[in-house]
Amino acid sequence: MGLGLHGGGVGAANFFLSRGSTVVITDLKTEDELKPGLDKLKSSSKLRLVLGRHDFEDFKNTDLIIKNPGVGPKSPYIKRALENGVAVDTDIGIFIDNIGCKTDNIFGVTGTKGKSTTASLLYSIMVQKYPGALIGGNITVSVFDIVDKVKKDSCVILELSSFQLGGLMSRAFSPRVAIFTNFMEDHLNYYRDMKEYFYDKTALYRFQKKGDVLIVNRDDPVYNAVKAQPDVNLESFGFGSNFSGRGSFLQDGKIYYRGDTDTDLIMGTDDINLPGRHNLYNVLAAAAAARVEGIAPREIENAVSRFNGLAHRLEYVGRTEKAVFYNDSAATTPGASVSALRSFDGRITLIAGGSDKGLDLKQFIDVINKKVGYLVLLEGTGTRRLVKRGLKKDYKIFDSLEKAVSHVAGLSDHSVTVLFSPGFASFGMFVNEFQRGNMFRELILKQIKEINKGSGTYGKREKF
Repeated sequence: MGLGLHGGGVGAANFFLSRGSTVVITDLKTEDELKPGLDKLKSSSKLRLVLGRHDFEDFKNTDLIIKNPGVGPKSPYIKRALENGVAVDTDIGIFIDNIGCKTDNIFGVTGTKGKSTTASLLYSIMVQKYPGALIGGNITVSVFDIVDKVKKDSCVILELSSFQLGGLMSRAFSPRVAIFTNFMEDHLNYYRDMKEYFYDKTALYRFQKKGDVLIVNRDDPVYNAVKAQPDVNLESFGFGSNFSGRGSFLQDGKIYYRGDTDTDLIMGTDDINLPGRHNLYNVLAAAAAARVEGIAPREIENAVSRFNGLAHRLEYVGRTEKAVFYNDSAATTPGASVSALRSFDGRITLIAGGSDKGLDLKQFIDVINKKVGYLVLLEGTGTRRLVKRGLKKDYKIFDSLEKAVSHVAGLSDHSVTVLFSPGFASFGMFVNEFQRGNMFRELILKQIKEINKGSGTYGKREKF
C-alpha cells in the first residue's frame, strides 16, 4: 500500500516478486506521478497495479499488506484489512524478520533531524572495520535492496523514521546500538500530538537488552525524556566536557571521546567538511558510536575528513564571483531551516516556503528577521502562514522554483550566500523534497555555467 517515491515500495514489491508471490501495488498517485518507481519494478505476470485509487476488496482478499510508513494509522483501508484478519506490516518489520537469524550487529539512528547524515557518517567509519557493512532504511536505500546481502554478523546501519519505528513495536525489537540525535516538533500532520510522535521513537531503545548501547544528545531535551532499559550502557554526545559518564564532546575546536578511564582526541573541527553547528553534533554522535565499537581515533578522523555531506542537506552546489549556493531542500521543517541559517555568517539570500505542516514558526521568523538580507518565497500554504506571522523582511513570492532561481541569479549583491532551505514540505509543487532539491541544483548549475563562462571560478569550493 503506497509505492512511495523514496524506493521503499519498489524494494518491497521486488522482494516478494523474487520469491514467487503475487503482488498488488495500490497507490493514490497516478502512473505518471509514479513512473520513476514503476520503471524499477521487476517484470512479472504476478504483478498487478491499482493506481490513482484504492479498492477495499484489495485489502480484504490478500494474505499480507506492506504499508508505506507514511500511511496514517486511521486509514479506512487498513481498518478494513484488520477487520478481516489480514496481517499488516512494514518494510522494516519484514527486514528484521529476515536478518534476525544472521546478525544482531545492528545500529539504529533516529531523530527529528540529523539522522541521515549521522547514519552516513557512521557507515563511512564502520566500513573500515566491517568491509561488508550495509546501510539502508529511511535514507532512500530500501532495506529490501540490502536484505539478501546480509551475512553472518554483518554490520547493518539503519536510519529509522518514527513511522518505521512504530512498525517495529509489535516485534519488541530495538537495535544493539541506538543513536537518538534530537527531538523537535514535526509530523503533526500525522500524529495527534508530540507525545504520540515520541512514543513511536521510543521503539529505538525500548526493547534493548543487557549490554546494548544507547547514545543520546545530552544538549537536547530528548536526553531527559529517554529512559534507558536496565543494564543498557547509556552514552552521550554534546558540546562541553562537563558531563558524567561516557561520551564524546567538543572543546577548543577539537572533538574528544571520554571512556571509563581515558580521554581520546578524535580530530580537529577544521578537518570537518560539513558547515554548521548541527553537523558537529552529527559527527559527535557518529564518533561516540564508533569508539563504542573500538574504532581507533585515527580511523574515525580519516573517514570523517573525507565525508563531504549528503545531497539536499546543506549541499554545496557551486559559486560565482558574487555568490555561493547551497541546497538544503531536505529542510522540511522550520527548525531545520533555522539550523541551516545559523550555519552561515555574512549576507544571506534565503529561498524558502512550501506546504504547511502546522509547526511553530516563531523561531524561524526571528532568525529570518535577524540573519536574512533578501528573502524569496515559493507559493504554498506554509508560505501564506509565514508572511502573516511577523516577518519584517521584504520578500517576493514566486509560483515556480525556476522563476525564483532566475530572480536570485539576477541580483547584483556581492559576497552573498544563497541558501535554499524551504522550512516546509514540498507537497503540491514537487513530488518530494528530493525532486525539489534536484531541480534547484540543476537550475543553479545552469545559471552558474552562464555567469561563469570564462571566469575560471566555476566549481571551486570554499574551505570551512
